[in-house]
Amino acid sequence: MRPITTLARPFVAAPYIMSGLDALRDPRGRAEQVGPSVKPIADRVEWLPKDPEALVRIEGALSLGTGALLLTGRLRRLTTLLLAAQLLPALATEHRYWTEDDPERRANERSHLLKNAGLFGALLMVAGEPRRAPRTAQLRRRARETQIRSGAEVKALRREAALTLREARREAARQVRQARAEGARKAARSGRGAAKAAKTAKAAGKAAKVGKAGKSVKATARKGRALAGSRR
Repeated sequence: MRPITTLARPFVAAPYIMSGLDALRDPRGRAEQVGPSVKPIADRVEWLPKDPEALVRIEGALSLGTGALLLTGRLRRLTTLLLAAQLLPALATEHRYWTEDDPERRANERSHLLKNAGLFGALLMVAGEPRRAPRTAQLRRRARETQIRSGAEVKALRREAALTLREARREAARQVRQARAEGARKAARSGRGAAKAAKTAKAAGKAAKVGKAGKSVKATARKGRALAGSRR
């Protein structure tokens, strides 16, 4: 619908822009046409100017400004409401076909009145439309919900991964501490075994020395006894 709306805006805005320019350039003809109908309203409302040409110029400036806003697509709802409000004086004061006696002129005025009425209804319909199409709004809402849900899932996965990594680090540190403690215990055991072996070797060396000394004493004693026997 966006390309169609963009294409339709210039066609709707063109009559308002042209009528606004004509009213600003030469308001006399339109002031003579709507003056008798607008004068009672201007007399009742104090802040309205009493000169019909000034009223026509104000309407022309408003028509030109709202037409330009509609052409650019800005403030769509407010612009369409203002354009519809500008048609109310025309519907009330212009194209009064029932006062015409000529059948051709009567049909022409009636046709213009019906065109203005149709444009008025179309502007009200555009002003009452939602800013976004229901289907488009629904799709955007679903996409936003999906994005939020996926973001929450990603955050949960990241949190779970961080917890898993933290637990793995703790477990690795615990295993390293256990390995170090076991290594220290094994080193202590091996140290105690080496000390015992050294003590045993030392004791064996002392025993060997004592044995050798005993043997030499015994040998000396034998030699002494042998010499004593030979003397006899």
